[in-house]
Amino acid sequence: MFKKLSLSFCSLLFVFFIGIHQNSTAQTATLRGVLIDSVGNPIRSAIVQEGKNKQNFYLTNEKGGYILTLPSDSTITVFFSHPNFSPRAFEIRLTENEIKTLDARLFKQIYRLKEVEISGNKEQKELRDKPSIVFVKGEDLREIPVGYGEFTQQLVASGALGIASNNELSSDYSVRGGSFDENLVYVNNIEIYRPFIARAGQQEGLSFVNTNMVEDIEFSSGGWEAKYGDKLSSSLNIRYKKPVDFGGTLEASLLGGSLTLEGASKNKKHSAIIGARYKSTEYLLSTLQTQGEYKPRFGDVQSYLSFDISGKEKYGKTYIDAILSYGANRYSVFPSTRSTNFQTGEGINNLTIAFQGKEQLDYDTFQGGLKLIHHFNSKLTSNLITSAMITQERERSNLESGYRISDLEDLGGINGNVTEKGLGGEFQYSRNTLKGNVFIVENRNEYEHNHFWKSELGFQVKFEDIEDNLNEYKVKDSADYVIAVEDQLKAVNDISSQRYSAYLQSTYLSPNDLHRITVGLRGTYWSINQEVNVSPRLQYAFRPEWENDVIFSFATGVYYQPPFYREMRRPDGTLNLDLKAQGSMHFIGGVDYNFEHWGRPFKLISEVYYKKMWNVVPYDVDNIRIRYSGENEAEAFAMGIDTRLSGEFIPGTQSWVGLSVMSTKEKVDGDPRGYIRRPTDQRVTFTMFFQDHLPNNPTMRMNLRFMYGSGLPFGPPNNPELRNSFSGGNDYMRLDVGFQKIIALNKQVENPSEEFLKNISLGVEILNVLGNNNVISHTWVSTFDGTQYAVPNTLSQRFFNVKMILHL
Repeated sequence: MFKKLSLSFCSLLFVFFIGIHQNSTAQTATLRGVLIDSVGNPIRSAIVQEGKNKQNFYLTNEKGGYILTLPSDSTITVFFSHPNFSPRAFEIRLTENEIKTLDARLFKQIYRLKEVEISGNKEQKELRDKPSIVFVKGEDLREIPVGYGEFTQQLVASGALGIASNNELSSDYSVRGGSFDENLVYVNNIEIYRPFIARAGQQEGLSFVNTNMVEDIEFSSGGWEAKYGDKLSSSLNIRYKKPVDFGGTLEASLLGGSLTLEGASKNKKHSAIIGARYKSTEYLLSTLQTQGEYKPRFGDVQSYLSFDISGKEKYGKTYIDAILSYGANRYSVFPSTRSTNFQTGEGINNLTIAFQGKEQLDYDTFQGGLKLIHHFNSKLTSNLITSAMITQERERSNLESGYRISDLEDLGGINGNVTEKGLGGEFQYSRNTLKGNVFIVENRNEYEHNHFWKSELGFQVKFEDIEDNLNEYKVKDSADYVIAVEDQLKAVNDISSQRYSAYLQSTYLSPNDLHRITVGLRGTYWSINQEVNVSPRLQYAFRPEWENDVIFSFATGVYYQPPFYREMRRPDGTLNLDLKAQGSMHFIGGVDYNFEHWGRPFKLISEVYYKKMWNVVPYDVDNIRIRYSGENEAEAFAMGIDTRLSGEFIPGTQSWVGLSVMSTKEKVDGDPRGYIRRPTDQRVTFTMFFQDHLPNNPTMRMNLRFMYGSGLPFGPPNNPELRNSFSGGNDYMRLDVGFQKIIALNKQVENPSEEFLKNISLGVEILNVLGNNNVISHTWVSTFDGTQYAVPNTLSQRFFNVKMILHL
């Protein structure tokens, strides 16, 4: 012990005398100036530091001023930093005794902690200068009125660039002309899946993401980095909360309920958040066209656990995160009748259908993941991730129906049916089961060379096993005469495969913080078709030294989507084992502008894009069911512009508007028409979310969501010559409004964190305020003379929902 103290004392003396010697001999100069923000206000308590010399720094005063003594006759890097601003760096060279003035401007930085992991004392920040990235806080998502808190509908209403959805009952969404199957979805870097065999949105049940557990989301509409996976359209990264105190919510409404509990250990090293949800849309489904006895019962339980198993050493920090989820979904319906009025060029018609029978869909899904994070030192971090998905899905239907088509004298049908134009019947039978197992092992590594340069490397092995038993058919007749057996499928498919992928990318930030570039390379291999794909990707951002806080960005890259089971299956149920990966080349240019108006912060993002696609597998969409051709027989493109404006339209609240204009077309081999509209070609979409409260009473709140999407193309089934030939009459428009009163409890308690029940929120939501008949698909029926009519199938009508939330 004495020996160690002696060595320490001698070391201190050595450093002390060396310091005296340097001070007596070194040649110095002086740097001084003022730090201001984007609108010219001084920045106090900012750090001005000489390179990596943590002993030589200055904290700016109330006027933003600083003065720093530096070595002369050598090139020095000076860093300017503040927790709320983007850091900047300048290289300077001063002569002996020179006094130089350097005023600098820092810009507000929008960032998030990456996995809220801390390496040493350094926060790992994700800068906002990434193309096509939109960040949204979980607390803002939860304010969006969508009935039951369906995450996908909240995501679409967030105004994320290029995203669209035409079905409030589904977790389905498209991005810049792609299908849902072209989207990557991660929760804390663990990839998640949705059910395979659901045909309609009301059958899906609960989406995986529990909004009450979300901390924030990062959504990319294209041009994402090489470290993210292999899809064509988008990448969504959801970060679940890591709580530091006890809390929770208990929610109940006419559409279901949920319970979320969260907490942390006394030393804050371990945390847990657990959520349970129950959803029953029986009341909402009663507003559909088809009347009957609906019995939807959906539920799930999720947990996110985090453990700090590190020792007391500064480095070598180790964490374990775990996500577990089990969902049980049961949907059955005994339809009885349907009556729909529709208009054609000949006038107004009515379709009446009587049903007998039952439809039933059950599926159970387990998804989970385990992540081991280890910080070897302040530079190197490694993640080992294992995850699994197990799903069992069953579809049963025996449904007989008879229909009648009639002319009506007027829209209301006051005088009854005038002329019968067609009679017919249909019988639907299905006995389908699907079992799927996916197991993934993945390693991700990050090495920070210095303040300006970071490299990332990773690899993944994925094991897949799909067993699909198909047995379904449809029989149609007209006037008691059987016309045909349609859509007959009978097949047993059992496929096992392995996928391998790896990536390497490097990010460089210029010392003056004006340029940021990420270059990456990703490779994939699939054991079924033995195809190797290599994807180079690049992202670049430039922040000019303007008074305004503006970032210009550009991204490009090659993106492959190796086929999954759904793309491989042909319409007759057979599998194409030679199917190649679909490919896409992205070109994206954008601008990100932060500004202040009315003394409050705003952000404007706008991007233009062009995507060229090859080896495309054409598909048709019926409600949410996607039917692929199973062949690489098309090429396609998508182009457009997306704009999003967000900010504090009302002080203290976040609101936004988004507008997208796009076009996507494909050219199928053998189709003489050339390029035709794709099923997801929605030319114009507009979204708006607005929050407000009473000026003198912020506990009285109003939230408004408005969505508009122009009509999608459609055509008669099994008719390639008329595929996607028609449009019109199926624009999607929806307005949802929510009103909320927050009642604070026990205000007299000195420490609010000690309260068990903090407040109660009482709310009323009016869904589809305007009562629009939004069309999701068409039912094709024939008249006596063989004419086919496309009868629109509409979604839910106006619905009043009552909600209560207890905040623990």
